[in-house]
Amino acid sequence: VGQLAGGVAHDFNNVLTAIIGFSDLLLLKQRPTDAAYRDIMNIKQSALRAAGLVHQLLAFSRRQTLQAEVLELGETLTDLAALLNRALGEKIVLKILSGRDLWYVKADKTQFVQVIINLAVNARDAMPDGGTLAIRTRNISERESLKLSASGVAAGEYVLIEVEDTGCGMAPEVVGKIFEPFFTTKEQGRGGNMGGTGLGLSTVYGIVKQSGGFIFADSDPGPGPNRGTKFS
Repeated sequence: VGQLAGGVAHDFNNVLTAIIGFSDLLLLKQRPTDAAYRDIMNIKQSALRAAGLVHQLLAFSRRQTLQAEVLELGETLTDLAALLNRALGEKIVLKILSGRDLWYVKADKTQFVQVIINLAVNARDAMPDGGTLAIRTRNISERESLKLSASGVAAGEYVLIEVEDTGCGMAPEVVGKIFEPFFTTKEQGRGGNMGGTGLGLSTVYGIVKQSGGFIFADSDPGPGPNRGTKFS
């Protein structure tokens, strides 16, 4: 499915590039007051939204070109805090808890930011009445990673990121499908530009896997203080 999605996305992207390019040429020949100007703008905006979907498909299929650099994730998350607070809104409290002496990782910073934002927006939508989003980081030693071998984690040293919300939680049958492309429980248009498309979490999965990492989800939909969802 990933190979198919990536192949279609590349070909479709070429078509969209032509549509956007010719739209720009037409706009140069129109005044903003002309009747056709708004129609051409609608064509261009629709093509740009479609290009965003193509980008998500390329991430899912792991066919993006990553620009890896050495990152200290605690510092990166601190720099991201202001943007996350704006995305979450006033009802949700953001807590960033960084472990001490975090090891450096090699990753594409832009893609890492996209992962965190996608997870944060997903958590926001699960907390319409407000709540808390906690992002924690800590080191995982090679010995500790051996305990995760049953989950498919290769032995080694890792930096763990946990993104946990106090939202409505998800049933086990939903958790089992959340990384599938086009699977969504949201209405069309919710959750940002990609809301309702079912590509947000599949994009997260693709980026993490292409970066050599692992991602797991755990959720409790029941009542009580422990309700919520955690991505690790």
